[in-house]
Formats: sequence, structure tokens, C-alpha cells
Amino acid sequence: MKNIILVEGKDDKALIEYLSTDCKVNNIAGLNNLLIELTKIKGSFPKTPYQKIGIILDQDTITKAERLTFINECLQQVFGVQLLDTEMFVDLVIEEIPLRIACYFVNVNGKGEIETILRLIKNHQSRNADCLEQWQNCLTEKLSQKEFDKLWVYNYLKYDTATHQERQQAGTYCTLEYSLQHKNIWDFDSPVLDELKGFLALFEIEHITK
Repeated sequence: MKNIILVEGKDDKALIEYLSTDCKVNNIAGLNNLLIELTKIKGSFPKTPYQKIGIILDQDTITKAERLTFINECLQQVFGVQLLDTEMFVDLVIEEIPLRIACYFVNVNGKGEIETILRLIKNHQSRNADCLEQWQNCLTEKLSQKEFDKLWVYNYLKYDTATHQERQQAGTYCTLEYSLQHKNIWDFDSPVLDELKGFLALFEIEHITK
């Protein structure tokens, strides 16, 4: 049986697939689709069962407790179970098949998202992206940290690490997915990734054949 990890967006999917080769990773296209995706997974049993389900969401600016409450509302409605904490499995049985579920919230010091991590693990000069700080200071209405981090990563990929030719086809060559596969612009040994790697390790203890 396979393990599956649910993530919020395409960049989350690209990073998690790069870090975890043994798991199927599904982009649910927004946390509000979590309930729908969990319902689909339950409906796939026993024909297409999973051994473990991982849920990775951005913590953003809310508390860990608030994010856990949201996940537990979904899990309670679909599976009739709740998680006591992040990075801890809850066990249940569906159609006589054991299933384990756990979650993790992407954060740096209790808040943030994938882009927050990416800013901290860049290992290439980021002169153009860093200029956004000065631009932000000129704005009457400031961007939120979430908006700023996304814009910073976009500029890092397009203007600091891409060639002129690549920028002409930015949709293909100036993406996180492309950079992960073809460029050395991220430091994957950074301790910023330790928590996330630790969670992913919970799904790789047993080798799973895709």
C-alpha cells in the first residue's frame, strides 16, 4: 500500500516531492478543499487503500491550535477521529484495513508558509529579490508577509537565478519545480528544514513501491 501526503498548492507539492520520494503527493488546491479530498480517499477504500495519510498545511499567521482545530473538524466528519497534536499519528481501521493519519504545519518560529522557508534556504545571491524591501517601504499600503514572501520567491526565481532566455518562458523555466530539478539554488542541508524532514521521515520508515 502507498502513503499519501496532501498539500495546499503546486509549490508545496514540488518541494515535498523533492524531499520525499516514497510518497504520493496530492495538491488539493487550497485548504478549503481538504474535506473533499479526505472524503475521496475514504471512498477509495478498499479498492485503493493507503497505509498512511499526511496532511501538510501552511500555518500562516494563525496559531497551531487553530489550524489543528480546522483539521480535526475535517477528520471528525470523514473518519470520526481527531489528532491530539501535530507530528503524531491517530490510528483507525477502514474496511478492515489499518490507516494512520498525521499532520504538520509549515512554519518558521510559529508562523509562515513554504515561501517563508524558501527565503531562508536560498543559497544564491538575491540582489533583485532583496530590493523588494526598499520597494515595500515606499508603499502606502504594505503587503502582508505572505504576499511579500511569495513575491520575493518569484523575483528570486525569475530575476536572480534565471537566464535572459529562461525569462522569456518564465512559466516553464522560472518555477520552483524547474529550479528543484535543474538548479542548485536552495540549501537542503539548512536546519530550517529539519522539522519538515522529520515529519516526512514518519512516512518513509517502510519502503513503499510506487
